[in-house]
Amino acid sequence: MPVGYIHFFLRKVASLALSGFFREIHVIGEENVPKDGPLIVVCTHHNMMIDPGILSNTMPDLRPVHYWAKASLFGHPIARKILLASGVIPVDRGSKDNQKLFAGTFSALSQDDAVALFPEGTSYTLPRIVQVKDGASWSALEYVKWVADGGENVNNGKELVIVPAGITYTDKGKYRSSAVIEYGPPIHISEFKKRFLSGKEGESKAAVKALTHAIEQGMIELTINAPNWEALLAARTARDLLWESWRGVKLNDFRPVGQTLVDLFSTPWDSDPAFISLKRALITYHSLLKSSNLTNGALASLPLPRTKHAQGAKGPLPIPSRLSTVLPLLQETFNVLIRLPLFLVPLLVHWPIYSLTRWVGDRSSREEETMAQNKVVVGLAALFSIYTFWFWVIFALFWSTPMGAVVALITICAMEFYHSKLIDDNYIRAKRLLSAYRILVGVWGPQKWDMSLSALSQYTMTQPPPPNPYLKLPDNLKAALMRNTSDPSVPTVNSLDAKVSGAGNSTLTQTTASKSEPAIASSTKSDKRVRNKRPPSRKLIRHLLRARVDATRQLAAFLRRIDRPDVKVAASAFMASVYGGGQETLFEKTGVDAHVLTSDGKEVPGAMGTEVDLNPTGWRYGQEVVRYLRSKGANVGKLLREAEGISGGDGEVEGEYDFVALSSDGEASPGSPDSGYGASTEKADKLEWVAPKKK
Repeated sequence: MPVGYIHFFLRKVASLALSGFFREIHVIGEENVPKDGPLIVVCTHHNMMIDPGILSNTMPDLRPVHYWAKASLFGHPIARKILLASGVIPVDRGSKDNQKLFAGTFSALSQDDAVALFPEGTSYTLPRIVQVKDGASWSALEYVKWVADGGENVNNGKELVIVPAGITYTDKGKYRSSAVIEYGPPIHISEFKKRFLSGKEGESKAAVKALTHAIEQGMIELTINAPNWEALLAARTARDLLWESWRGVKLNDFRPVGQTLVDLFSTPWDSDPAFISLKRALITYHSLLKSSNLTNGALASLPLPRTKHAQGAKGPLPIPSRLSTVLPLLQETFNVLIRLPLFLVPLLVHWPIYSLTRWVGDRSSREEETMAQNKVVVGLAALFSIYTFWFWVIFALFWSTPMGAVVALITICAMEFYHSKLIDDNYIRAKRLLSAYRILVGVWGPQKWDMSLSALSQYTMTQPPPPNPYLKLPDNLKAALMRNTSDPSVPTVNSLDAKVSGAGNSTLTQTTASKSEPAIASSTKSDKRVRNKRPPSRKLIRHLLRARVDATRQLAAFLRRIDRPDVKVAASAFMASVYGGGQETLFEKTGVDAHVLTSDGKEVPGAMGTEVDLNPTGWRYGQEVVRYLRSKGANVGKLLREAEGISGGDGEVEGEYDFVALSSDGEASPGSPDSGYGASTEKADKLEWVAPKKK
């Protein structure tokens, strides 16, 4: 089933659109994709039309890729011709005959073509992959059966190969962010072929399930997966604090670094108030950054205050002095003005596109799956309109002569090239200038501008995106994703209120909302906003700067404490095997069934009401994790020095993070920080965390 010129035209248009939206699309594992032979690529699907665009433009040797579409779209003869020429395969979902259902797929594979499938079934925004359906497995194994039964096979007997792929976005709805697509090791169909063709009762379905599980595991190992929103958001904020530059983590390391941090914040230390306080401080800082429309990178040039503030001391945390905000503003103003003359013309030409896509982004801010798609489609349409307008203007200036057409075309192409080369640096500088201005206004403004603590609470909670209505998940899985602690005995965020309110280890209580508020706000089906309209940033700046100080200090103390050879932290099984950890879980065995869903999203009989365990199943040493983060460019040393400047300056972070040593009855052991016996840090260092027994 060869593709037509429409396919190559659409791929080129997608390439132009994606290069205009993303700063970089990084490809890993190209060697895992065979150059010829029948191929099925199974890819994650978390960003609507952006995903197939990236997949088509990153296939090695730009190998054409076919996609599925429902057969009803092929009803009109003209539509059918266009779709087939685009490489789209009709799939009759109403058919119960698999040979008929996958006929188009068989035709493509038999001609050595590649077919790309999204086994998750729909695009969604959640902390992890939550469903992988059986469609890809059925199509692959039914193709094998079709060939074995004498189906037309013109690929000289080449074996079908399945390649998993994972797409990870640094910030999928953000302009000039980046994306990483990683192709994993091939899954050879021969491992499942014999079982599927055995003819024994139930064996064909069992082979399909086994292949689906292999596909799911392959996709999980190529993406970042967290057990809940709390761990994911805490990990993201910690990553931003450890990699403060605008470039952040190298894209080649983005996925493993992200998974390492997610696993770290999934470690079962949630009986320790300090660990709860750390995650809450990180999420509070994350939420205030979002609410003030700033990034941690924007604050990186602003030095943390050198005023000493002991852990637990009364009074608000210090913020940078007023004078310290002036120099960054002057520097960024100079950097923008020195570049402006060279960028002024492309800026004016593309300004309508910037404004229009920003407006579209604001209107779709609550739909993360469609935000990038909407921006790309609208921006591309606006780009063609504006370039067409300027083409005719230049063409008319040359009296509509053939030479005028050539000059106009060359000018438009040169403008696009010039803009693409200069946009990143100027965009970053403009954002830094705007951020420096907002910070200066907030710090120099009168105290009465600050938002009251009661009004602030809604901006210190992070509301997850609304659920995808096409994604049918059971309540127990939803509860697991919204769980606000790794402790299985605490099923929902609201049940953490009492624990967190008693943490008492964070000095942020002087400046932000009550600790009794959950860090993750529930998302309802009606998609009603938890928070009001975004307030002026000047009302949040002081709260934000104190939240930054608090998060920095607590994260530094935490990293210092786990940087020991006898501390184990949670790790995904595949990460533990790669970096020298173990496969024994650190979580208490509770009889939880981790596989309560079938691949089509239905609950397994007998699993109703059971709890879903999404926690990491392995471990790594804390010292190895800290060294790994340092090796990937984390500014651990800088973070520790800044925290020392706030807390003590004597070489140690005052109010160091302490593990709570628990006895088997779940009570604080003598000598632990919470026991009241005043044990020294030296003695506490020898204690290990022991999971409390269930009562």
